[in-house]
Amino acid sequence: MQFTSLSFAVFFIVFIALYHSASYKNNVHIQRILLLIANFVFYIFANIFFLPFLLYAIIVSYISTQFLQKNKNKTILFIVIIADLLPLLFFKYAPVDWKGHILFPLGLSFFTFQSISYIVDVYKSKVEAQSLFDTALFISFFPCVSSGPIQRAENLFPQLQKMHRFDYESATDGLKLFAWGLFKKLCIADKIAPYVNFVYADIANMSAFALLTAVFLYSFQIYADFSGYSDMAIGIAKYLGFDIGKNFDKPYFSTSISEFWRKWHISLSSWLRDYVYFSLGGSRVALPRVYFNLMATFIVSGVWHGSTGNFILWGLLHGAFQCIEKTIKPVYSKVPATAKMIITFIIVSFAWIFFRADTITDSFAIIKGIFHIYSDVFSLLQMKNTLGLKEALRTAFALNDSSFGGFSGMASILFVLLILAITEIAGKKGFSLTNSKYCVIRWFSYYSLALLIIFCFQTSMTSNFIYNNF
Repeated sequence: MQFTSLSFAVFFIVFIALYHSASYKNNVHIQRILLLIANFVFYIFANIFFLPFLLYAIIVSYISTQFLQKNKNKTILFIVIIADLLPLLFFKYAPVDWKGHILFPLGLSFFTFQSISYIVDVYKSKVEAQSLFDTALFISFFPCVSSGPIQRAENLFPQLQKMHRFDYESATDGLKLFAWGLFKKLCIADKIAPYVNFVYADIANMSAFALLTAVFLYSFQIYADFSGYSDMAIGIAKYLGFDIGKNFDKPYFSTSISEFWRKWHISLSSWLRDYVYFSLGGSRVALPRVYFNLMATFIVSGVWHGSTGNFILWGLLHGAFQCIEKTIKPVYSKVPATAKMIITFIIVSFAWIFFRADTITDSFAIIKGIFHIYSDVFSLLQMKNTLGLKEALRTAFALNDSSFGGFSGMASILFVLLILAITEIAGKKGFSLTNSKYCVIRWFSYYSLALLIIFCFQTSMTSNFIYNNF
């Protein structure tokens, strides 16, 4: 059940009516039962055949935490983690000829990591083992189950065990965050997707201009898509009275790769830091070992995203970038902040090539094509003389695809990216139009956002969220 679908709107309206009715009767038990039912209904709606894998994670989490709370056995912990990972390993590393015939269970990577963090935290006595009912609520919490943010037991369990009454401020803040996420998904990510898909589907026949444009636009597509999903999930939880944290914090304003990873997919980055990097020794060891720990952590990140070589290489690149960053830190720290921000964005966008391309071969074909920029400049000048400037630009930037919309399609993308940039910059200074103290500005923002969302919903092809694939 996609957050962008009408079926989700119906599901959520029915659920909140029942959920808040229970709070008026001051019955936390009914409210918790309703939440668990909603969790399973939401998940079953995706595909009932996915349900056994969610139940498996719940049962493994419950049994193992009950045992590990009384028996701090490291060998048992290791066995339990492997057992918890088995479904994920199977679907990630199933033979290639199987993958066309099996569906990847929704949210498997996310609720598996959530389950592992809970098991490890019980082993380390950070939290107590919970009942089967509470464990099921935690693992299947519907705002997060499909693509995160990955929750920690110490944060979510206390919230799951208390009454949640309707709160006007939380509800309106949640709805505004949901609407902003919907805007990012429908009006930015889904507007960019046709162009990026068109270019990546025919790499060999694309000019350097088209390849570069697609590479940089994909950076914004994946950000708008995943941060849009995260905003929607956080907004839903906030409406219900839950605080599930922040998953993005303006990552493209980062001045280093390490800062980027503190601001991008925060729930996964912090999970990898706490359960992989720190477990290996973190930065409290000799520098060569720190480099090893960084590389190992980002290999895990790459493998988590996918089993193919391009994902592993993407992880290796980010690990290597951070090692280089540590090595040149004394010199790099003297570079102006704006320059570092631009450099970081270019490096991150370069790495996204390996993330988006289907194979390593395609990734290197794109890089090779981009290096033809000098010869393509002369080709553009020649086309300008023979075809005219407009047609030359249309050909060079691959704006002929009818599904994309040509110049008007690119203009609409630049327009919504400008809105995104202004909002991100304004947000960085603590200013938000939807929270303005001036009623006229606030309601103008509401109506503008609503109209843009409705227009894009009617005119764009809505696609699945990118991170549903992971």
